[in-house]
Amino acid sequence: MRVLFTTSDWGGHYFCMVPLGWALQAAGHEVRVACPPPQAAAVGRAGLTAVPVLDGPDLTYYSRLVRYQEAVDGESKVPGPPVHPVTGQLVSDLAEFDCAAAMERFWQDTGRALTGSYDRAVRFGRSFAPDIVVYDLMAPEGALVARLAGVPSVYHSAGLFGVAETEHVLEAGLEDPTGSFARHGAKPFHRDQIEYVLDPSPVQALPPHGRARRVPVRPIPYNGVGIVPDWLLEPPAGRRVCVLWGVSATAMYGPYVPALRHAVEAAVDTGSEVLLAATQEQVAALGPVSSRVRVLTGFPVDLLLPSCDALIHHGGANTVMNGFVAGAPQLCLDLSINSPVWRERVAGSGAVVALPALAATREEIRAGLAAVLEDDTCHRAAGTVRAGLAAQPAPAELVGGLVELARTGRFPD
Repeated sequence: MRVLFTTSDWGGHYFCMVPLGWALQAAGHEVRVACPPPQAAAVGRAGLTAVPVLDGPDLTYYSRLVRYQEAVDGESKVPGPPVHPVTGQLVSDLAEFDCAAAMERFWQDTGRALTGSYDRAVRFGRSFAPDIVVYDLMAPEGALVARLAGVPSVYHSAGLFGVAETEHVLEAGLEDPTGSFARHGAKPFHRDQIEYVLDPSPVQALPPHGRARRVPVRPIPYNGVGIVPDWLLEPPAGRRVCVLWGVSATAMYGPYVPALRHAVEAAVDTGSEVLLAATQEQVAALGPVSSRVRVLTGFPVDLLLPSCDALIHHGGANTVMNGFVAGAPQLCLDLSINSPVWRERVAGSGAVVALPALAATREEIRAGLAAVLEDDTCHRAAGTVRAGLAAQPAPAELVGGLVELARTGRFPD
């Protein structure tokens, strides 16, 4: 069987698909991953074959444009100046960048990029002739390839996002703004047409999928390649807390957000060993930290979490799922997705205390961490979520169902 994956260059959406690619290859199937050129090296490092034919908008740049325009309009919810959409550095004068003109150019450039991406995906699909297609949130080009080839397609969720979201901030992707489906002679695309969703979400925090059939899959953490250092082979002397601050989220708001310092200081004050997983730019902007803080840059978080008593992070879905798999109670300082609905969803698991990073005070962050570390209810919930995820079918167990779907057009019950 030939399997085509399509993915954007948003790593958190792609990482969840890697184990399924491994499982299909191990079962003898031919796998190709259509992706944007910047993602090709990451696909190759994961042991899969990249086909760098896709393109799309720079979502970090777009988010910076939106934040900048909000500041210009006096509607910003972020304290202080925004970051420059191009450089990512904090601006001193809003007049130094013409946001309205840049936004117009962005949409023009995005339209051309997406149109070309669909066209190249279709051309490759015709030559590769897949038997089934798996696509991520931001790469529905795969759905068009499947429709033109007359083969099934499956949406692979990163977890916690559904195909039937109603809140605007959660429903990005899974659409065809260029009309490329109709342009290629296919029925126009709509998310209501999605039939199958591979969803690693825990049952305690299921997203809405509408009429699509949810196929649960066990999340297998993958965050890039890494080497386990000697110190991580030894059990910690006391409590260990991991503070993870995401690259993409902070690129939108600048390298330093006060919530990050509050989180690090709160963790240090508990007497715990603190692992700070952040970029060099973030660490430099944060300034001096306690000697009890071990700074790690570019380190796969899935290697850290099994030894940690708690995880503090910026609210990315991939990070939340990593915490769930590890059974780590979490303090989610929601930065990447500033949505009450999102916070309610992850907090509904019982394993997460969720606060808005841009509004939470130092005292609220300290209280949140105390609840995560000391509340037995949170620890028990984290263990329950971990056990539930471990009971979901592993990617290798779904290979037979995908073969049947490709053969008959129906995933077996």
